[in-house]
Parts: sequence; C-alpha cells; structure tokens
Amino acid sequence: MIAKRSTLLVGALAALSAASSTQAADLGGARGGSMKDDMPVMMQQSAARFYLRADGSYASYDRPSIAIDGQFDMYNTKIDGAWAAGGGVGYYINKNWRADFTLEQRFNADVSGTYQFNPGGGFVTSDGKVGLKSTLGLFNIYYDFDTRSRFTPYVGAGLGWVNHKTATGSFADSCGCTSTIESGSASSVAGALMAGVAVNLTGRGPAAGTGHGSGDAARNLYLDLGYRFLYLGEAETGAITVNATPVAADPTISEIHAHEFRVGLRYDIR
Repeated sequence: MIAKRSTLLVGALAALSAASSTQAADLGGARGGSMKDDMPVMMQQSAARFYLRADGSYASYDRPSIAIDGQFDMYNTKIDGAWAAGGGVGYYINKNWRADFTLEQRFNADVSGTYQFNPGGGFVTSDGKVGLKSTLGLFNIYYDFDTRSRFTPYVGAGLGWVNHKTATGSFADSCGCTSTIESGSASSVAGALMAGVAVNLTGRGPAAGTGHGSGDAARNLYLDLGYRFLYLGEAETGAITVNATPVAADPTISEIHAHEFRVGLRYDIR
C-alpha cells in the first residue's frame, strides 16, 4: 500500500512539474503568446515617431506674368534660378504615411522684363529688373513605398503660404531715362508636388512597426533626394517713381512656378 501511494505521489509531482514548465515557457497564458511572440511587440514600441529634417535646393522658374498698373503686360519676362535652404519637423503616421511642416528661406532671384509704351511720339522700350526673396512655409504629407531595401521612393504634396519681398529695382528706357521700382512685400497661398527617394544611411531597409527605425537603434538617418514643383502665387513691388514721384502703380509678378532639385537629411527622434 505504501509503495502504491509513493508511486502515485511521484506521478503527481511529475505531472505538476511538466505543467509548471509549460506555463513558464508560455507566459502569454490566456493571451496565447510566448515570450518570443511578445518580443516583436516590445520592439515595436521603440519605433521612431518624430523626425527632424534639413534641406537645400536649387530652383529654376517658369516664365512669369508681369503687369504694370494691373493692365500693361511686360514681355521677355523671366526669373533667374536661385538657391533655398530650410528645415522642419515631421511625424510618422504609420509604416507608409508621414507628414511634416517645413520652413525655408528662398534667396535672391532677379526678376526682369521689357515694357514698351508710346509717350506721344515714338515707342519707348524700357527694361526693368528687381530682386525677389521669399519665405515659404508648407504642411506636407508623403507616401513612402515599402521596397524592403535601403532605398524608399516616395511621393508627396504640400500646402501653405509664402511671403515675397522685392528689393528696390529700376527701369532703363531706350530714351536714356531711368525710373525706380520701389521695394514691396506680399503674401500668397503656396502649394507643392514632390517625388524622390530616401536612402537609409545607417540601416538595411525599413523595419517593422508603426514608424521607421522600429527595432533598430541604428536606423535613424536618411539622405533625401528629390524633385519638387512649387506654386508660389504672386509678388508685388512698390510704385514706379521718377525722382521719388510715383508715375505708375506697382508691377505685379504672378504665375510664379518653380522646379527644384532638393537634397536633404532626415533624422529620426526616439
């Protein structure tokens, strides 16, 4: 009898030990997951949510429209190419979508055009030139294509505002006369369309999770190469003056469109 009880006791302890081992190996219990199953979830919690960016660009411009006094159009109009630099802060919405706000300074670009008028005798040709600088702020949203590699193509769109400032310029007439274009300032709605590729400089491709860099502490720096089309509204100069006396209303520069090649860096914040 004692031997039978000892055998039953040993069997019960063995069964209890096996059950305990199973439970220790599967801490998920009612969740039905093991420690290994929980590890990706824990790693996903380290995904980057925010990022900082810095960008530089060079823009060429389409031919603008320039009108004097709102009714006399200039011809041979152009805006010279110009550089820009800026930065911003962004947020990873999920694996493919992100958004950021950018603020940039667009450096001086010469705006020029020719105006022909008849002062009562023969026609007089006048060539005008002013400098244009701008401050641009945009809210942008992007879609990142998941290539599972170091290279992530993207497309995006932006909407915001731009403040244009024109420097003092001049008109040089064919008759030998000169006039001054006073400086001016104006704000306008701005928009952007963009496409490019982000090159992962410190990782081996996109990581799983809700943001870039999930589960990989080194995956936090990207080189951004892209093209951007900008709609920059219109700018206004001051009045046209001769010896400080206004002779015509301010010329308006409209249909300002830029085509940019951009290079930047994006740094994930954890």
